Amino acid sequence: MEVSAATGKVWRHVSTLGPKGPALFVSALLVMALGAACGGGPSDDPLGLVPDNSPSVAVFDVEQILQGNAPDGLTDTIEDTWEDDLDDIGVDIDDVSTVVVARGSDGTMVVLDGKFDFEQVRDELDDADYDDSEYRGYEMWEGGNLFVRSAALLEGSGQIVLGRVSAVQNALKALSGSGSLLDDDQNSVLRALRKAGNGWQVEAWEEECSDWGVRGCEAIGRAISRGDDQYSVEFNYAVLLRNERTDESEMGDLEDAFEDGLPRQMDIQDVRADGEFVIVTIAVDEDDFDRIRDSWAYYFVY
Repeated sequence: MEVSAATGKVWRHVSTLGPKGPALFVSALLVMALGAACGGGPSDDPLGLVPDNSPSVAVFDVEQILQGNAPDGLTDTIEDTWEDDLDDIGVDIDDVSTVVVARGSDGTMVVLDGKFDFEQVRDELDDADYDDSEYRGYEMWEGGNLFVRSAALLEGSGQIVLGRVSAVQNALKALSGSGSLLDDDQNSVLRALRKAGNGWQVEAWEEECSDWGVRGCEAIGRAISRGDDQYSVEFNYAVLLRNERTDESEMGDLEDAFEDGLPRQMDIQDVRADGEFVIVTIAVDEDDFDRIRDSWAYYFVY
């Protein structure tokens, strides 16, 4: 998954935002959204729907995860927690390519990217008593009796936006050219997201690292992917600090913070400075990943 190019009970929550950070709860995401649009926007990149003031973004390569390339625990979690709720709105999980989850002042917004039967989605929404409306020329569905409050269907670009009405509207504003995450290459969250690299799950969030004993931390990116061999899982963290001087002076403290916060099954493979970033690479055996993930589920989609 190229993050720089793309990327309910469905999402109970999405990872912790760091070794000691608070969990990013995405409770009942599909409980909050549904809608449909008249066509695609200026970009087919689902990150283009994320407002530039979102403090955290997570991108899931669902297609790769379901092809059997990811650990069984991650695959099972995706299927167990998403499949039924997506089916309720007329979406087959096998038709989903990428999912983007973003937080904002109006709650959590979700973008589904893939190849969908939009007529089937409309039929399901209509049957569930959603009202067909419009916002900025985009078709929206609001209300209903399912677990989502509104949705926008962007048939031209193969995307569905889910969330509270105001959250979906903010996504459509970004799509219309008003404050998209992709508009500013210097956005800290976007920079950390891109720096983390590629993976089954790639995310970034604003972070103040003072509780780690580290000064000047602005954002953290993380990618979860296959390790150097087929039996390991790799976590690649990209920690954005205010400047290169801070980066060099705080690198040791940052490594200590990771060592203190990680489960014993996870090993730090490398810590290095890269401009304003410190890159921390961590590995865990896949069997350990699946065996103990429930005890540290905040590291994963759960």
